[in-house]
Amino acid sequence: MKAAEYVEGRKVAGVRSLATAKGQLSVLRDHFGASQLRSITHGDVRQFRAARLAQKTRTEGQRSIASVNRELSMLRRMFNVVQREGWILRNPFAAGDSLISVADEQKRERILTREEEAKPLAACDSPQRAHLRGILICALDTGMRQGEIFSLRWRDVDFENGLLTIQAFHTKTMKERQVAMTTRLALELEQLKASAPDNPNGLVFGIIDNVKRSFSGARSDAGLKDVRFQDLRHTAATRLVGAHIALSEVGRVLGHTQANTTYRYVNANVETAKRAAAALDMFNAEGTVQPEPVEMVN
Repeated sequence: MKAAEYVEGRKVAGVRSLATAKGQLSVLRDHFGASQLRSITHGDVRQFRAARLAQKTRTEGQRSIASVNRELSMLRRMFNVVQREGWILRNPFAAGDSLISVADEQKRERILTREEEAKPLAACDSPQRAHLRGILICALDTGMRQGEIFSLRWRDVDFENGLLTIQAFHTKTMKERQVAMTTRLALELEQLKASAPDNPNGLVFGIIDNVKRSFSGARSDAGLKDVRFQDLRHTAATRLVGAHIALSEVGRVLGHTQANTTYRYVNANVETAKRAAAALDMFNAEGTVQPEPVEMVN
């Protein structure tokens, strides 16, 4: 387990999210570290899953099925490797019912309204969160992934043409793409540029790791504790579709290669639901029009 290595723009070794992977590995080591590989059974893995789901998070919240599934996926991958190398004869994951059920994961649909969006942005007025405002606007107005935003460098910002270039190294699909800047994002970046060192390779937002603490504080002050950073990307996608941008084009903006991936990011918000109800009202009203009586001739 090491940082990702690239050859000609393609990942050939390692993992992209090294810190996340190390955290998952630590959980597995704490539980299975004293066990011999050949002694671990399907039942042992099932007990691990039950124990993790019962264990509260650091904030005393309910641990999600999705997070436990990611840990199980790593464990399954490890067993696949050791079986291929001949260290074990039987993979415990193949000895019983499936232990990883993606269908059980809770699918969230959280889209920010215009009014809700203003609250966390207002919470960025404090000096401690001054760096966060531009990041939030970038996520809302481009739909970029968090890692793509943090990796953005000044050489990737084209103020003249109003474009941001997302390098292939920093995309999930390993393909370079460009997104256009909105007026408010361009203004935000121009202000940052004015106070930044004259270094084309410098990070636009100066963030290397994450903004978990400042984002958590901003959403708490805004009364939006249920909002995740990923929801900003969902919000951008839903707004684009609401503006009648074709789903295939929305997918290209988000950096998707499959249309069904884009569908998962597009959710029906309140305005969409109201338009749908209004359309059905019109349809129902047409059905209630009674035909004029026809005079019968004897």
